[in-house]
Amino acid sequence: MSYMGGSLRYYKRPSKLQILRRPAVFAGAGIAGILPGSLSLINSTPAGASVDPSTVVTFTGHGWGHGRGAGQYGQLGYAVIGGYNTNQILAHYYSNTTFGTAPNNPIRVLLTANSGNDIVVTSQAPFTVAGSAMVANSEVRMHRNSDGTWEIDKSSTSTGCATNPTWTPIGTVAESQAIAAPSTTTYSTETTSSALALCEGGTGVYYRGTISAADYQGSPRTVNTVDVEDYLRGVVASESPAYWATLGATVTTSAGTFQTGLYALEAQAVEARSYALSSPNQFGYADICDSTYCQVYGGMAAESTFADQAIAATAGEVLLLNGAIARTEFSSSTGGYTAGGTFPAVVDQYDSICIPGACNPNHTWQTSVTVGQIEQAFPQVGTLSAITVVNRDGNGDYGGRVVNINLSGSSGSTTVSGSSFAAYLGLNSNFFTFSGGAGLQLNTGAVTNPNNIGLNVATSDGAIITVGSGVSYGSMQGTRLNKPVVGMAPTPDGKGYWLVASDGGIFSFGDAKFYGSTGAIKLNKPIVGMAATPDGKGYWLVASDGGIFSFGDAQFYGSTGAMTLNKPIVGMAATPDGKGYWLVASDGGIFSFGDAQFYGSTGAIKLNKPIVGMAASPTGHGYWLVASDGGIFTFGDATYQGSMPGAGFTGNAISMAALPNGGYFILTSDGHLYSFGGAPTLVNASSTIAPGSSNAVGVAVF
Repeated sequence: MSYMGGSLRYYKRPSKLQILRRPAVFAGAGIAGILPGSLSLINSTPAGASVDPSTVVTFTGHGWGHGRGAGQYGQLGYAVIGGYNTNQILAHYYSNTTFGTAPNNPIRVLLTANSGNDIVVTSQAPFTVAGSAMVANSEVRMHRNSDGTWEIDKSSTSTGCATNPTWTPIGTVAESQAIAAPSTTTYSTETTSSALALCEGGTGVYYRGTISAADYQGSPRTVNTVDVEDYLRGVVASESPAYWATLGATVTTSAGTFQTGLYALEAQAVEARSYALSSPNQFGYADICDSTYCQVYGGMAAESTFADQAIAATAGEVLLLNGAIARTEFSSSTGGYTAGGTFPAVVDQYDSICIPGACNPNHTWQTSVTVGQIEQAFPQVGTLSAITVVNRDGNGDYGGRVVNINLSGSSGSTTVSGSSFAAYLGLNSNFFTFSGGAGLQLNTGAVTNPNNIGLNVATSDGAIITVGSGVSYGSMQGTRLNKPVVGMAPTPDGKGYWLVASDGGIFSFGDAKFYGSTGAIKLNKPIVGMAATPDGKGYWLVASDGGIFSFGDAQFYGSTGAMTLNKPIVGMAATPDGKGYWLVASDGGIFSFGDAQFYGSTGAIKLNKPIVGMAASPTGHGYWLVASDGGIFTFGDATYQGSMPGAGFTGNAISMAALPNGGYFILTSDGHLYSFGGAPTLVNASSTIAPGSSNAVGVAVF
């Protein structure tokens, strides 16, 4: 069952591109083509009215960083909660890639902290600079001359890294010769006693490999050249906390015994290796840099035994896209939905991970910005009067990430990307909404139905109520039924559905085909639910005693019909491949058949209210149970996104439906729909149900 308690927070330092780059701002009158109904007016003010600069606009959002590719917190969750191994994690985030290998060749890393400075090196062991031998603890400088040559100087007054040495010239060389090298060429076995140290402010920072000089438009640059696998030793633990390898369950494989958290570090190693090798020669004199502009590289000080283990386990492994090494971007937190782009946008189900030892503080965040700060960031608009989200990407909460946003004021208007806006105001990501700002016109661009989601609600008299983009293909309303309708199931393409009555009578509409029923059979117990096969060419019916009736290509994998149950069966869910199913009883007891795995139940828990339904997670590696009071119980990789309040709703929860993004709806008997996680807020069906005539009995997502 999901872990809901605890207050532990682990505040990870900014990871790759958490600090968003500040792109150019494009001024203009706005972007045409706003979808009708896509904007929600929150506040308004007469044209020309002035807003107090101290007025606060509150931004609420998800994630930290650009959100493209993997989320580091999410992949930890997939490893320690979802039960994913390294390849499964990578396949989830980079679904259009394939696996490949790359040789352990040298890579040139720009050491950005020393840009513009002389290059000062030392070592506790003998080393060379420009081919000249230096004794241990010598302090040597490479200084760029105005003619492009490099002067090699040696300290005559100090050893190691001193703050104010006296330099004695020992020669002048070309840039190609300005290289400091350790006494060994086997970089993997270097220690701080034998490696080079780059002197920065009197402190030595140790690096494997060589340290060389480079010129960029007359300014000195410092480059560390090292083998790729040794380079990764300074990257993996800089990007993902090494102690994550101590989290999760213990597993034993041919590689040894370890905790499942190691899989997150292994995924990080493959991502970092692929990213580093995807765009060689980025800077001309270097292949990659050591900061969040590229990916963080901390040299030997950042190395960890756990990170080394992850690197060794994935040695040479890269991801390929169209035959080339993929530029596998990643960020700390996606906010629950990746941003898409090179890699398809997917639900990041475990971005909200909060377990002892790892709790993502940035899954949801909030910050306040004054109108004056916004005006200062965008002076071209003058006195601010309106903020309008032009469009969102449609993925997740709020209608998704802000793609473009317009600001208007006394001097004009400007439209910028959501990422630019976030960068200018210091927001964690472009995945946000906003409120407040009394006196401003605020249009949040909230999409009420992202991803064109539609639902059909069935009632006990066979009526169909469409919600969102749901479509009715017919109903039994107005027809006299032998028994009331108790459930429904959609076809895979959403162009049809079946209704099932308590006697097992089947009513098919749209492209749903009739494959048989129990309408003419005397049943021991009434039918309580149904599930369709993945191809829509068959279905199962389940009775309250757990008897299973299969039709079409639905296979029989077992039932509880011959068992004595503590409580009656109230629902079922099929696995994604249709080769198994779960049955759930009103006490939350779970019965699994075929390839359906048991992930837990509430059978031994005292419930406030009985269980009334269930839904399988998109992967089939977990499920949700819903009680009649709207309480949600999660098992396997099904994540808790919320439940119905303890008060303030009418009717009892009677069913639920899950979305591919991990969100879900809870349906009450009077037709109210409650949405959670990535499920959008939709119009309730309650007003369409005539009081006292029938109840809502099922909901299907299209």
